Amino acid sequence: MTIQGQLGSGSRGEIDLFRIPAKEGQQLSVEVDSVRISYNHYGDSEFDLAVRILDESGQELATNDDNPLHLQDPVVSLKLSYDGLAYVEVRRSVFAPRNTIYCLHISENRRPLVAYPPGGQAGSKQVITLLGDPTGDYEETIDIPEKIGQFEYFSGSPSSLLLRSSPYPNILENQTALETFVDKLPSVLNGIISQAGDTDVFRISAKKGDRLQVRVFAATLGSPIDPKIRIRSTDSKSKPGSIELEVDDALLTDHDIFGTSFRGGGGLKEVLDPSVIWEPTADGDYLLEIEDTSNSGGPTGIYRVEIVSPKNVIHTALVSRANDWMECPRTSSLAVPQGNRWTVNVSILPGQGNTYRGELNIIANGLPAGVRSVSPRVPSGAKLWPVQFVADQSALLKGALVTLEVVPIDSSHRLKSRSQQNIPFINHPGGDAWRTVRLNRFVLGVTEPAPFTIDVTPPSVPLVRGGELAILVKVTRREGFNQPVQFRCDWRPPGIGFPPTQVIPSGQNEAFLRISAQERAPLGILPIVVVASTVREDFSDYVGTGHVRVSSAIVNLTITEPYVELTSQPESIRRGQRKQFVWTVRHKRPFEGEARVKLIGLPKGVHLINPLPLLTKHLKEISFQVEATNEALLGRVAGLSCEVVVETEGQEILQRTGSGTLRIDPKL
Repeated sequence: MTIQGQLGSGSRGEIDLFRIPAKEGQQLSVEVDSVRISYNHYGDSEFDLAVRILDESGQELATNDDNPLHLQDPVVSLKLSYDGLAYVEVRRSVFAPRNTIYCLHISENRRPLVAYPPGGQAGSKQVITLLGDPTGDYEETIDIPEKIGQFEYFSGSPSSLLLRSSPYPNILENQTALETFVDKLPSVLNGIISQAGDTDVFRISAKKGDRLQVRVFAATLGSPIDPKIRIRSTDSKSKPGSIELEVDDALLTDHDIFGTSFRGGGGLKEVLDPSVIWEPTADGDYLLEIEDTSNSGGPTGIYRVEIVSPKNVIHTALVSRANDWMECPRTSSLAVPQGNRWTVNVSILPGQGNTYRGELNIIANGLPAGVRSVSPRVPSGAKLWPVQFVADQSALLKGALVTLEVVPIDSSHRLKSRSQQNIPFINHPGGDAWRTVRLNRFVLGVTEPAPFTIDVTPPSVPLVRGGELAILVKVTRREGFNQPVQFRCDWRPPGIGFPPTQVIPSGQNEAFLRISAQERAPLGILPIVVVASTVREDFSDYVGTGHVRVSSAIVNLTITEPYVELTSQPESIRRGQRKQFVWTVRHKRPFEGEARVKLIGLPKGVHLINPLPLLTKHLKEISFQVEATNEALLGRVAGLSCEVVVETEGQEILQRTGSGTLRIDPKL
């Protein structure tokens, strides 16, 4: 049976007690779902429950708080030795005065904790031994799915065991020998760290130049051990040699898990399991040793080591970048108003061992009718890229599950693409939430029309390195909508500077977006896009609800070399003196007409004397007449530069160049 319960929020700790009939020889299994069904956490332990089974006299028969299978959700099973009544007690592990919901499963089912071997070859039948049940171990024959990866297996219990499907057959630890021989690679090794201090050894053959992914699955599958692996070479007598590789814990990204921002780098069980790319340094035999660093070995201390050739895999992920360390998917969600656009930044993340570095296209699969995606070609090495979704006015109000597939421009390359979104349920500054929802598809929804659209005028002139450019932004309001609209650039190409969030007030429909390029900004064509939303004074636009968000179309911005490069020699001037400050001109791109030039960065008391010089494409140097008053501070001033304004196609292009110094000396 399953009982839905709730521990109240009173100041006194609440305990729920359930009375059940007991029969000698009967198995009693109890599981609690609390953390795993909760929808939020506030950095506390309000969902961390514990269970006890008591006899009629109140004597404790079994208890559990945390465990390797469900972490904070308790699971306990025992065989009753009497007839009468038994009591199941549910209480908080740590008192927290909040309402705590839970589901309590009480059954006579067997409750294994792990399976051995913890997986098999894809598409085959596999005999597994189910371990950890109080009535003893038992065997079952299961069908291994064709799909590679983890799968759930239910053995009659309310919750599943995690197992693995792999392309290669199992090799089981030889428990009667010091070493288990592996005849070839790739291969899948399985064993049990059966006691504290146990070390299992596999002898494998590898060649120099091989590139192998060695990935351990133990804690991930509910094993109590914290595995560590070593790979040793062997000498001419086949004896253990030097350590070539030693790995304990891993990063989540080593397991191809992306999109979470845990402060400690952990939060999920996978970080306990090593995963590494191994490139043998010589031909020959190697010893792979695996041990448990936590001394938690025992009958359920199973592990699985998959040694395979890594494939080229690139993951697309939606990653929340909200502040306050909360997982807030609002700005990375796919809500597209009818007749409008929405743009998100998609993370493009190589899997462990990936070697593909070429250009990509991003293709959206599963879009509903009337919705299309727009994404410029992804340059080699890009880790973040904008993808836009456009909904026709006629698109139905509905949702869809979509994937974002990356496809190499060069079709001769083989590349696997996977999508993922991982949302830790922490919702509060600080802490690591192991309770994480993992998705391999994204939810896209077509929503009701927004009260406005936003457009960016495509730049008619390039942005030069070291320069600035003003781009017109226009809001088109639906009848009756006159609220302020805020806009910003969430997509920020490297080397390009953008202003913070700007607001177009009520009664206005235009504003300028002023962007700048660093002197080493990448040359070429870059996409830019503006996102906009309604304004709420009571909530931040990043974490608040109730905002209506849209985006402009993606437009191209060309980054080019500057027109000129100005340099100067260190100069000096005395108080009360006027002097020419000469700058050398190096032309890098031709321009027509005259450019205005201004010297900026002068200290207090030093002034430019008009008229300011005008620059043409033929001049080799220009000079500014400067004057130092008696108020000028004595000493050296660095960081002077020139502001050059070139007008082309009716638009001004502003460029800053040079780095000069001026020393102010006393009056004679």
